[in-house]
Amino acid sequence: MSGSGMGVVLAALAAALVPLLWAALVRQVWRPYAVARAFARQGVRGPPYRFYVGNNREARAMMAAAAASGEALEWSSNDIVHRVMPHVRAWASLYGKVFVSWTGSTPRLWVGDLDMAKRILSDKAGLYVNPSLGAALMALLGQGLVFTEGDDWARHRRVVHPAFAMDRLKSMTGAMAACAAEVVRDWEARAGAAASASGEVTVEVGQRFTELTADVISHTAFGSSYRQGKEVFLAQRELQLMVFASMNNVVVRVPGMDHVPTKANLRRWQLERTVRGTLMAIIDERLASAKESKGYGNDLLGLMLEANAAGDDGKTQEAMSMDEIIDECKTFFFAGHDTTAHLLTWAMFLLGTHHEWQQRLREEVLRECGGAEVPLDGDALNKLKLVTMVLYETLRLYGPVNIINRQATADVDLCGIKVPKGTHLAIPFPMLHRDEEVWGSDAGEFDPLRFRDGVGRAAAHPNALLAFSLGQRSCIGKDFAMLEAKVTLALILRRFAFEVAPEYVHAPAAFLTVQPSKGLPVVLRLLDPHTLAS
Repeated sequence: MSGSGMGVVLAALAAALVPLLWAALVRQVWRPYAVARAFARQGVRGPPYRFYVGNNREARAMMAAAAASGEALEWSSNDIVHRVMPHVRAWASLYGKVFVSWTGSTPRLWVGDLDMAKRILSDKAGLYVNPSLGAALMALLGQGLVFTEGDDWARHRRVVHPAFAMDRLKSMTGAMAACAAEVVRDWEARAGAAASASGEVTVEVGQRFTELTADVISHTAFGSSYRQGKEVFLAQRELQLMVFASMNNVVVRVPGMDHVPTKANLRRWQLERTVRGTLMAIIDERLASAKESKGYGNDLLGLMLEANAAGDDGKTQEAMSMDEIIDECKTFFFAGHDTTAHLLTWAMFLLGTHHEWQQRLREEVLRECGGAEVPLDGDALNKLKLVTMVLYETLRLYGPVNIINRQATADVDLCGIKVPKGTHLAIPFPMLHRDEEVWGSDAGEFDPLRFRDGVGRAAAHPNALLAFSLGQRSCIGKDFAMLEAKVTLALILRRFAFEVAPEYVHAPAAFLTVQPSKGLPVVLRLLDPHTLAS
């Protein structure tokens, strides 16, 4: 090639590269600098932006240090923020409740102010939406009700909502109790076998509750056995670890890398196929039975399949495609068991370290629901006011979901702070639930009586408990989760006294959801029903 020809090629190459390099320079240097200055002028500061990686490396280092320190909390301490989000704790102490950090070159506004959090969560105008999902999180949860937006979200909600109506939930009490009774019978047998010695047995309750809640969601929402749902459950557990690893990766994700056949991606694709194949088997079984019974059933899966059939008949208003049904199944299989399992685990921890409250709840259960020989009744469970208070206080102190993320779809004014389009907004629940200006000077203490007048009046600000979110996008399964937790605790309380085992290490960690990092061993002592009756 002649010199002039080479010059033409180089000129063309430069013409193509210069806009790309300029765009990268703007995105990685100029815009972060401009956004940081704009926030600083409003009194919102944070850790300095670092080229390309933002604050990922610092956050990862603090989380790794917290996990590796081996430092455990006293059992009486509920101050878990420095363990589950140490970077947020450190930055908030330096910059205040509201500060900005950087995920790569994307600004993230941390919203530790309740009024601002409520404004975000109550949005109906589409100003604050879910950020785009990573591939691992999509594989775990699917593009279901939690992550859909706009008209799709409204359509999904209309289809799914009837499955969680209170009358329908009450009819699920028997199935919930049957699943929980199997756990109780297993523990009774183990305690009975130990009666010749100490009369006590130590069990690790966290894993057992995870299996129990997976069994409940399988039976009540999908009409399947735990055996069928177990493959979904096991695959989602591994996907959960992948999500946790990707969320804490220092390296900013390169576009397109999710489609490269790396070892992690190959395993993720395999797990996705397992989840989809198992869910399709459950769906096909329901479709086959529907042909014989002329109905799809009135549980969650049945309602979604009915909506799918409506679309086949040309009635498209509520139609759901099979892919949408699969995604909703992913969402509810995970959300329907993981969060409730950890709610039960932390409730057992708090009751196992506050024996006076354990006894008060036992007395209430026996008074309203009767002894172990009496079947649980939905109306009686609604009378368990103290149990409800304890569950709400558990959600405040140890809520399974510790953060909600949103993204601004336009330049917005958030309670006086101008937030540029594209900014991620992070709401750290553990900090908000321990804010002494909202919850009082005893915000770090276990006091279920703060909910004596209901969840709306438990704090200085109305509806300060955000565990189920707020507004139209609040958790659709909150009543399901509360009923399941009440059923399980009622069955346990009228058969066992319990305390946290001496070997328990109080070191909560956030593996996507907040859970004991080393499990929760509990010492169970079988109660004499004749003594209880007297």
